[in-house]
Amino acid sequence: MIRDARDSVTPPTAKGLRSMVLPDGRSVATLCPENTRIAYDEIFDERIYEMFGIELADGATVFDVGANIGLAVLWVGDRIGRGTVHAFEPIPSTFAALERNVGGHPHLDIHLHHAGAGNRDGTATFTFYPRTSTSSSMYPDDSPEAHAESTRFILADMRRRLGAGFAFIPGWVTRSCAEVVRRFYQRSQAVTCRLVRISDVIHDEGVDRIDLLKLDVEGAEFDALEGIVASDWPRIGQVIVEVHEGKEACTRMERLLTERGFLTTAWQQAPDVFARHWLVYARRPADRSTASTVSS
Repeated sequence: MIRDARDSVTPPTAKGLRSMVLPDGRSVATLCPENTRIAYDEIFDERIYEMFGIELADGATVFDVGANIGLAVLWVGDRIGRGTVHAFEPIPSTFAALERNVGGHPHLDIHLHHAGAGNRDGTATFTFYPRTSTSSSMYPDDSPEAHAESTRFILADMRRRLGAGFAFIPGWVTRSCAEVVRRFYQRSQAVTCRLVRISDVIHDEGVDRIDLLKLDVEGAEFDALEGIVASDWPRIGQVIVEVHEGKEACTRMERLLTERGFLTTAWQQAPDVFARHWLVYARRPADRSTASTVSS
């Protein structure tokens, strides 16, 4: 469900950040209120990170790669007590929001990494979308298929907002409006960002286990996983990764994780809108798992 976020949002600061109140009463900094409301619904209402056997215990260690403004960190903090979170976000404006948002769990040991995860150390050019920061990517997708998905999403949102009235608007009008909205939200700028390898962070920070590795890196998921050396994979108990390039890429991701000892499940949240987007859930067999049940 997508709710209207406008009534709970303040004007933007010089950095483009706005303050908005989430449905649970928490105030967060955001660049894109509508993106934030959608992400909140997915994480806290639909509970997309609590599906297909994914479990966390008090004291868990979580790597959130592609943390954006930190909503998943807030979700983790509600569940793991005095646990540890390593959150990675490369885009400067988005990282500024992340820094502001994750201080509400004083018991949580939070390590913020102003970097993207890749298969090498260095820098890379990211495409930053100020009006839809969750789409910012090292590999922007300007294909007709990606544009069609965005248009379908906008039309679906219009249908939800207008209700029965949507049916009375000529199709050419709604499609034209959706195209204008898509172009508005997909205006972008190039940003040079730092890259790190996950294995380097594991060793630099002395991490002995990762109970959950969550990746939402907009097309760079295979690069990020290539940054994990073979000897570090046994440290990882569970993985949730968003895959952006369709069923073939999803199958490739499942094969990669299966070869590293995981049981996998692939799921599409909205196949009628985002036909090429998949979530892959991976966990160790029960006799090798170190995690315990997520608390609600």
